[in-house]
Amino acid sequence: MNILNALWPILLALLAGVAFGRLAPAPVNRRLIGLIAPLIWLMLFLIGHEFGEILLSARAVGQILRNAVIITLCVTLIPSVLIFLSMQLLRQRRARLSVVNPAGNTARLSFGQRLRQAWPPLREALIALGMVAGGALLFLLESWLDFHLPLPSSGTFLLLLIGMVGIDLAQIRLSRQWLSISMLAVPALVVVGSLLGGMLAASLTGEPLRPVMAVSTAFGWFSLSSVLIGDALGQSWGTLALSVDLFRELVAILLMYVIGQRWPEIAIGTGGATTMDTTLPIVKQTCPPAALPLALVSGFFLTLLAPITMNLFLA
Repeated sequence: MNILNALWPILLALLAGVAFGRLAPAPVNRRLIGLIAPLIWLMLFLIGHEFGEILLSARAVGQILRNAVIITLCVTLIPSVLIFLSMQLLRQRRARLSVVNPAGNTARLSFGQRLRQAWPPLREALIALGMVAGGALLFLLESWLDFHLPLPSSGTFLLLLIGMVGIDLAQIRLSRQWLSISMLAVPALVVVGSLLGGMLAASLTGEPLRPVMAVSTAFGWFSLSSVLIGDALGQSWGTLALSVDLFRELVAILLMYVIGQRWPEIAIGTGGATTMDTTLPIVKQTCPPAALPLALVSGFFLTLLAPITMNLFLA
């Protein structure tokens, strides 16, 4: 029931956006799509504000953050390596089947040209992280001065953003490739990499294997993992699960801005289940248009698997 309660608002918002995008005039659609970027900054600010509240209210914050960083690195790096290696093997296979044109080499770019190309995505990533940090600092300031601003929840803007992404998706034609092996390979490698990363993280942190595996296989779904794991193992583990999934999402956002255009599969794989909801607008902004179906398919299957894998390790 938890998964259905979490999915139906997202699906309704997406379908409503697609329907609106089909019916509305093209100028209206373009103006609404142009609002995606500023709304993303606002949502990231609100996420940082909520994260600051969790960290301030948790006990043993230092140990929780240490373990969260270790688990996050393990469950993001290993899937990324697996996806990268699989892409390399696929490219080598395609190269063997194709005729190589030795005259088709592109000119090498100078260091200055590479720096100019790298700066725009790096700048966007720094702005994204700055918005999250700003939200967390605002909550600390509120706590210090003993006041509270009536900010909306990030979930409100999430549904609005999903609807706008639906408007943009209305311009994309569906095809059989949405359920091809290449589409399903990314979430499959994320599952395998998260399992391997969980085992490595358990050995590095010294924490029990099964709880760490439960945290590692939430695939970024922090709204579910923090409640499910917290109810089963206590507040400390719930806070750890939330921290891991938020860190995982921040790493994914950073990679989307830095490598989203060149390696969208890795960036989307790092996003886990969030590529169907929270990071879907960022995928749209930073990755090629052809990557949107992959983000939806990967996020959908990982969203379905997350409550199953967590409950298996919590049983």
